[in-house]
Amino acid sequence: MITFTKSVLLLCCLTLATTAYGKYKVNLVFNAPTNQNETIILKNLKQAGDAQEVVDLVNQKLSLPKQLNIVFGAEDGPLYDPEINTIMMPYAFIDEVKTRFVKAKYSETGVTPDQATNDAIMHTLFHELGHALIEMYQLPVVGKEEDAVDSLANVLLIEFYDQGQETVLSAADLFDLESGDREDFEEADFWDEHSLDSQRYYSALCHVYGSDPDNYESILENTDISDDRAELCIQEYEAASRNWFKLLNLK
Repeated sequence: MITFTKSVLLLCCLTLATTAYGKYKVNLVFNAPTNQNETIILKNLKQAGDAQEVVDLVNQKLSLPKQLNIVFGAEDGPLYDPEINTIMMPYAFIDEVKTRFVKAKYSETGVTPDQATNDAIMHTLFHELGHALIEMYQLPVVGKEEDAVDSLANVLLIEFYDQGQETVLSAADLFDLESGDREDFEEADFWDEHSLDSQRYYSALCHVYGSDPDNYESILENTDISDDRAELCIQEYEAASRNWFKLLNLK
């Protein structure tokens, strides 16, 4: 049986789990572009400043056990490589994202393809950051890790950015566009560590609505979501934000 004193000590250890490490930081790296297109992408990234905002937020809110690098212009990715503790973001991925938004005539939504691309990249960075935090802090994850880090990306954007919900909606629309790549599914699609793109799309919408039902009632109007599911979205977002804030000791 655990005594009261031991229970208090255990709770303190859990609470301090993400702050007992050294004050290591996230380091942002932009690799040199290899062609004119990558030069333009790099210029846009630096002008937007979104990647630096992600780095600044993490460095302000968290104390890391070791340095984490975010490398734009990497050959592979987007992904988190635990062996070198690095998040890798290829310029080619950014170009692919923008191309999808342009082809979809996304500007008709009132958001330019450039802004939508920046939004999707921020969501991707926070998604990969989730993998890094789970690895570095050895955080418990019950269920698919990919779903968990999607929820972390949604929570961080919504809770720490004035237009966070709009950023998540752009990222959700990217999932929706990607879902159009497939008309037929193979067994491997259901074995994949990621949920289907359509599922990721609706999960993101659910979190946006759940975070602010009054201002995002239009999500219910534009989908076939039931009243019962809408209520669950509120509960799910509350649980996701509460649990991530507790795990990471965020304030």
